[in-house]
Amino acid sequence: MKSDSNFIVSDRPYILRISAQKGGVGKTTIAVNLSVALKLKGYSVLLVDADASNPSVGLHLGLENSTGGFIDLLKGKANLEYTVITHGPTGLAVICSPISMQAFGMNEHEVEVAYNTLKKSDYDIVIVDTQPGYFPDVITRKIDHTLIVTNPDMPSYMSALRLSEYFSSRKVPNMLLVNRVSNKKYEINIKEIRETYEGEIAAIVPEDEIVPVSIASKIPAFLLSPKNRFSKAILDLAEKLIEESGIPKAGDSAYITKTDKHKPGAGRKK
Repeated sequence: MKSDSNFIVSDRPYILRISAQKGGVGKTTIAVNLSVALKLKGYSVLLVDADASNPSVGLHLGLENSTGGFIDLLKGKANLEYTVITHGPTGLAVICSPISMQAFGMNEHEVEVAYNTLKKSDYDIVIVDTQPGYFPDVITRKIDHTLIVTNPDMPSYMSALRLSEYFSSRKVPNMLLVNRVSNKKYEINIKEIRETYEGEIAAIVPEDEIVPVSIASKIPAFLLSPKNRFSKAILDLAEKLIEESGIPKAGDSAYITKTDKHKPGAGRKK
């Protein structure tokens, strides 16, 4: 199955959407820890919980008491700066979604306005954690790349292939992350995945007991145990994203801002 995995270097911020067709594959865990890794590498990062059905970014970061957040941004009740809260231990900027018994609805106009707001922000990178499944075409026009998270089992992998095909048909660059790999006999062999997935495999993330421990303690695994196998895989993913996308840090002499890029001489070496 063909996948368009070429990175597109865009204006800051670079919007990466973490996606999955099937729930329970560890999508939010990847989104949270990748955001922390990029933040600790010196990037200005905004993590957005846009999961309308089961928001849990706040639970991972100990910010579960936050209210409003993405819903307020979506409904136009608050500006971006008023929906962002800071994760104290890392300084990571976060937009949570309230945890409730009822999913919140959204229409295409609200989604477009919200993503336009994110795209006009001053962050280097915006990582959007989403609910499982497809999403409106209006969103595909606003993101730079999507990371599809799967597990090494047939239902998860087949659903990831379908999602990749969906993104590719809409010219959305996408890549695959295989999460919770323990090399058991009942798992799909990684070699088989490499042979059947024609796009880019961004990372193979091992099963690690530090993950449930970190979720229970509300401390990202990348902070709790930065040298274990899971954290090393996340760091490799962060470095890969930086290298292949060409995302510059704010203040980088090679960086051309939205307002400067059309000025005479913008981006030239002095």
